[in-house]
Amino acid sequence: MLQKIIDFFKRLFGGGSSTNRTTPKPKPSPPTTTYPSDINLPEADDTDAQDGSEIQPDTAVVVVKTDDPIIADIPEVDVPPVVVEPPIIDVPPVIEDPVVEPDVTIGGGSTTGGSTSSNNDEEPTEVTINEPKHQARFLWCIDNGHGKKTKGKRSPKLEDGSQLLEYEFNRDVVGKMIKSLKAKGVECFNVVPEVDVDNFLEGRVARVNTKVSKIPKLFVSVHANAAPAQLGKWADPKISGIETWYYHGNSRGRKIAAIFQKHLIQATGWKNRQLKSRPTKQFYVLRNTSMTAVLTENGFYNNKAQCKELLKDSVRQKIADAHVAAIMEIEKKGII
Repeated sequence: MLQKIIDFFKRLFGGGSSTNRTTPKPKPSPPTTTYPSDINLPEADDTDAQDGSEIQPDTAVVVVKTDDPIIADIPEVDVPPVVVEPPIIDVPPVIEDPVVEPDVTIGGGSTTGGSTSSNNDEEPTEVTINEPKHQARFLWCIDNGHGKKTKGKRSPKLEDGSQLLEYEFNRDVVGKMIKSLKAKGVECFNVVPEVDVDNFLEGRVARVNTKVSKIPKLFVSVHANAAPAQLGKWADPKISGIETWYYHGNSRGRKIAAIFQKHLIQATGWKNRQLKSRPTKQFYVLRNTSMTAVLTENGFYNNKAQCKELLKDSVRQKIADAHVAAIMEIEKKGII
């Protein structure tokens, strides 16, 4: 009884207790998604469309074919912010299939020095020629579009209960792209590796604009599309395919968009919805990035048949490989 009274007063005045009490561990702070705060960027308007799925039917959109001639840049309506960036100087293209004079050992003899000694009865040894390492021409800023907290951006549920979540699809494709690009020696930057974010528009742009690079930067945002439909309902099955967006009036962006569109259509065989741009109120990431930027829309997740395809790992790999093929074409040839 006496001990209980002592314990009571100790607890009352902040003292300890003779009983074995464990102090609860503090909860870890949630991860913070940060970006440089000393960069002047316009505030994102959540009511503006930020990808193809948010375009309203009455919105003015310019559609051009991948092989339409480019005459000249037309006046830009939305002027991007002035950002100091090093001038774009293309690195000379890598010469493919170089002529190499290897040292070849045949039957114990060597061709080095122009002399050859061999035994005709012996099989020649295998000749190995090391290919030259790829010389990176650009730093590819690869953006996975949206995050887990972005509202909507998901398909209706299929009969088996499966559902496409766009943030997961985007990150899966981008992850496959980056793995392949690094293996090929291409310089790339995963803009938003975090998952628990929303659209994070200012953060995406701030990160790429302030990313230090000795070579010119290019920006590619990867998305899946959605057609007009009530949330939770499937859209018109006739609406399907792939489209690529670029900054309106920018011929360089249009050229890059055409290369991505070409490879994506070749890889998937899906409907070619061509190249698109908006004369006004262009997507935030296209108008505010300080480098040439494009945005790919890879199929419609609220088209039931196409949703089933987009859930397949093999199809996602095709889409990732098509992006990589486009990047490698630009890496080797530059932007002509």
